Amino acid sequence: MKVSVVTPVFNGESVIDSAIQSVMAQTFQDWELIVVNDGSSDGTASILDGLDDSRIRVIHQANGGVSAARNVGLELAQGEYLTFLDADDCLPPDALRVRSAFLDEHPEIDIVNGSVNVVSAGDLIRIYKPDLAIGPLLGRLTTLDEGVFFGVNYMLRREKIQLARFPGGASHCEDIIFFLSLAHQANLIYGAVPDVVYEYRIQPGSAMGNLDGIERGYLELLRRTREMSRINDAMRKVQRRRVRRILFRSWLRRARPLRAIAVLAKIYRMA
Repeated sequence: MKVSVVTPVFNGESVIDSAIQSVMAQTFQDWELIVVNDGSSDGTASILDGLDDSRIRVIHQANGGVSAARNVGLELAQGEYLTFLDADDCLPPDALRVRSAFLDEHPEIDIVNGSVNVVSAGDLIRIYKPDLAIGPLLGRLTTLDEGVFFGVNYMLRREKIQLARFPGGASHCEDIIFFLSLAHQANLIYGAVPDVVYEYRIQPGSAMGNLDGIERGYLELLRRTREMSRINDAMRKVQRRRVRRILFRSWLRRARPLRAIAVLAKIYRMA
């Protein structure tokens, strides 16, 4: 088995079939898809139980959140390489081929990024383009360098994951916390392809609209970063400055100046 794709889903009856079909339509066919139904109360379970492909494994569990669902997928994955696909997103047809080929050709690289189409209501609103420079991931991910991180669209060598898992209970920033912890633990070497490898679909009422949750996620990121011995004070300082800017401006855009000031105080106390 070459590539494992892990997809968590909660109440995704309107989108999950599109995500699954995008995997089945891949030009590269040596894959397994692990879909973890995280306690959906709509028609998601029926859709998943109707699938008939030996490469697709469906797990039904009580609702535990996206981190718990992804962690189940990590436990079950058997592929040499692993990537994630959220239920409301899609993979372009060559997404698995170009990244797995890149890792095959570059044994020194552990994790590969790629371009992302950002789509809203069927319209392409922007294209995320990664930095193509090869090198250690830890420092750049710590400082929230957008060139090396968009979300869960990485593909990586599964052997590097070992016991690393997504943080339980987190609803925001769980992806960057996981990959930062992994970069710290395994000293990941980063690379990227210019090809579009993921389609991120903005959904009404998405988790990114929950600013309280986003704030909690970033504060948890800062807390966990303090515990990582290979991250130096200079990198932590840059990270705090960028988190302050993100959260301060976000609360101001919501016309919540007192909350913006309050979050600055929280971050200063964490220094």
